[in-house]
Amino acid sequence: MKIIFIGTSSFGVSILEKLISLKKDIVAVVTQPDRPGGRGKKLLSSPIKKLTANTGLNLFQPEDINSDSAAREIARLNPDLIILVAYGQILAGKILQLPTLGCLNIHPSLLPRYRGPAPINWVLIKGEKETGITFLFMNEKIDAGDIILQKRIDILPGDNYDKLSSRLASESANLLEEVLYSLEKGQYQRVSQQKSKYFYARKINKEDCRIDWNGKAIDIYNLVRGLTSFPGSFTEFKGKRIKISEVSLTEKLEPDSNYSSKKPGSIVKLSQTGIMVITGDGNLIALKRVIPSGSKEMDASGFINGYHINVGDSFD
Repeated sequence: MKIIFIGTSSFGVSILEKLISLKKDIVAVVTQPDRPGGRGKKLLSSPIKKLTANTGLNLFQPEDINSDSAAREIARLNPDLIILVAYGQILAGKILQLPTLGCLNIHPSLLPRYRGPAPINWVLIKGEKETGITFLFMNEKIDAGDIILQKRIDILPGDNYDKLSSRLASESANLLEEVLYSLEKGQYQRVSQQKSKYFYARKINKEDCRIDWNGKAIDIYNLVRGLTSFPGSFTEFKGKRIKISEVSLTEKLEPDSNYSSKKPGSIVKLSQTGIMVITGDGNLIALKRVIPSGSKEMDASGFINGYHINVGDSFD
């Protein structure tokens, strides 16, 4: 079975590694072109390209995978199966029809829930207790094709984006051999997705990342963990942007607490392990790690000492 793997982000790395370890006939790896990034705006390779560097695999980086030239190259390779994981472009019908067995997508949610490009971010932001992995055949609608395998995965209390993404990618890789075996033997069932309302996990935008201190403590906690480490949630302190990379919930305040009358976003207590901030529902949230604008990530103690933080200061 000749396979083309298509992917860009780090989520696909363990899956491609598994495909290589299974010694499958990978006729090409497709990833996005190198893009400028970082402070120096140097051209950066995708995690998938970096993985292929010493493998001898045929690497293909079309600017537009749906262009006629890209379609001709894929057709020339005569694939039996395309496997797509977090690529960043939508495949047109002319590409989807090229492999004899079809195009398989690995999506990190329990479809049809959380269709879209940012399901891991949104399940955390929304405070879900479980998510999962879906293997599905692709069609021209986003994440709407027939499902051939799903697995439910609990979201753990300590999960943030990085941790949950890593677990989902690892589980996807573990399931890959079973799925490929079923395709090779023709021993699988296609299950149409149920037509139901669902939250579309759209791409995260800048305003999604801004912390609203008028909100509930639990919602702020979920926002921060859902955006770690990229793109990162942020607030402002004395006119400068501060990214918040780790927070924790604290015990609920007593009704007669002296803190409850404070403006949401106000700092009410300082310690070496956290900066206690009052939220809109009258509860506290502890800032544990931050990234001040133009600086490196630091813990609460470093931020307090380096930026002269005082009780009574506030985040906006």
